[in-house]
Amino acid sequence: MINNGDLKSLLLLWENLARNRRYETFVLDADIKTVRERVEHEGVTFLTTALPSIGKALDSYHSTNEWKYDHGHFRTDDQGIPNFLGIAIRRALGGNSLAVDCVRQLSYIFYKLELEFDDRTVADFLDQFVKTDAEIPLTFASSDSYRESILTFMRQMLQVILCNEDPKDIRPKHGSGATACKTAQWDKYHQLRYYPKLDYEFPYSDYFFYNFNHLIDEFELLEKSDDSIPRARVVLVPKDSRGPRIISCEPAELQYIQQGLMRKLYRIIEGHKLTSGQINFTDQTVNRVLARVASQRGDYATIDLKDASDRVSLEVIRSVFPPRWVDCLEACRSEETLLPDGRIVKLNKFAPMGSACCFPVEALVFWTCAQAAIHMQLASELRMRIRPRIHQLVYVYGDDIITPASTYSSVVRGLSSIGLVVNEQKSYHTGPFRESCGGDYHNAYDVTPVRVRKTLSDSSCTSITTNADLLNTFLDKFGEGVEFYGLLDIIENAQGYIFPKSELAIPGTIRTSFRASNDVFFLRRWNNSLQRAEHRILQLHSKVKTKHAPNWGELLRKELSRGIVDGVREIYEHWSAMTNSLLKPGEYVDVQSTKQKWTWVWLG
Repeated sequence: MINNGDLKSLLLLWENLARNRRYETFVLDADIKTVRERVEHEGVTFLTTALPSIGKALDSYHSTNEWKYDHGHFRTDDQGIPNFLGIAIRRALGGNSLAVDCVRQLSYIFYKLELEFDDRTVADFLDQFVKTDAEIPLTFASSDSYRESILTFMRQMLQVILCNEDPKDIRPKHGSGATACKTAQWDKYHQLRYYPKLDYEFPYSDYFFYNFNHLIDEFELLEKSDDSIPRARVVLVPKDSRGPRIISCEPAELQYIQQGLMRKLYRIIEGHKLTSGQINFTDQTVNRVLARVASQRGDYATIDLKDASDRVSLEVIRSVFPPRWVDCLEACRSEETLLPDGRIVKLNKFAPMGSACCFPVEALVFWTCAQAAIHMQLASELRMRIRPRIHQLVYVYGDDIITPASTYSSVVRGLSSIGLVVNEQKSYHTGPFRESCGGDYHNAYDVTPVRVRKTLSDSSCTSITTNADLLNTFLDKFGEGVEFYGLLDIIENAQGYIFPKSELAIPGTIRTSFRASNDVFFLRRWNNSLQRAEHRILQLHSKVKTKHAPNWGELLRKELSRGIVDGVREIYEHWSAMTNSLLKPGEYVDVQSTKQKWTWVWLG
């Protein structure tokens, strides 16, 4: 529940943005007065529900070229345009990119605010999760010739991409996240549950033990492990004002193999001549640059999918992946999941969000399906049978798809044919607007709104870094002017902390030029050993605890946490993973002990 102090801070933040010189010609005093009055009467609901309705209507207009505002949160004129922010909306509909940015920034700023949800909202989300999975087909009707052609082409491309790769030649590792079995981070290499189907493809003796001496010395780990059901566990984590995000916690042993397959697929896909540069997992700028250019030239379309990972069926994977890859992917797949309300759901989807294999597998499915649809469109246009070709035109990052605008309808049809659902209200193939990978563009102008995800006075240990990141995002968008320092004052007052400034990428600092004010607000010292001036600022620190004596499990853990694999330097997926790789055997970072601590830091 948001208290009055938090609500007041959020309102001040909105007013400061509304009075920004960039937007001053679009926002009236009456608009600001409306927000004040409605926040007083409706509270945070106005900020998270009523305001975003205007941004949604504008985004829908850019997709359909038809203005329709029927949300009922604001009074409208004869043309259906809300009186609130009416000037900005009219200018935006007329093609003014700055007005588009104004409407989207002021309406979406609190849309992603993480809130607590009542039991009814949680139950509705769980019911929708079950319903979505039930809609996934167990088999495909063979009478649909178009779908069969799509699946055939996808199968041919995946055979080319994966034919020379062995899915069992992997380097597994435990992830840093929670597991279905609730195994502590420091026990993952010291406990085993036995899954027969996993052992069949990935023998425990080969993958879960350092060598045969390890197996002999700790054979009781296998002897005492009972057969287990490959069952995931659903948890709900904050997402935005609409509701929570559903994440699947996988069994530790399945996750261990999934991590190896994930890294294997990443290397294959980003290195193969057909997919390199088109399917990306670490660099979102490719899709963002394409979206920006397409918003001006109109040559590419951006496609958004509803419940993307929850609609990739197991049947699709069985139909298009090479058999040996299917066997390995199924071996480490959870067959069912346990919901927080106690229900057990048998999964028709390949894998929910939370499985390490979900991201690379769905990216391959989306890319090959789009390529198949484009190929069939070209074949139809030529009215003759042609040899399958790969068209270097489709770009995928997760569930963000970019395809030539001329092929938009065909790609949508192809995706729909295999059970995926395209959100056409958020997909763009005509007009001056495109969005992909968190970048929104109107005629090549960046109209991506800065979003507040947590209350400004959030009491968690990470609040300082969260608010510093928010300020740095404002700084990137609006520059270092008077308006930015107004935002800085509001957030510093809510936080109760003055943020240090540095040009270096130091957590909890503002990315701006070094200023003398740092000397005033922070203690300073000269470090003789390092020959530099340091300031005493707040940083996040976690305790390192010794959980095990050096043993075989710790040797396996240290070997698998090395930063270089097969000559390729690994990118650590979490800061604690890198720290763990540097610790002595038996030592672990206890993330539960993370807290703010005053530390001497060089600010540049």
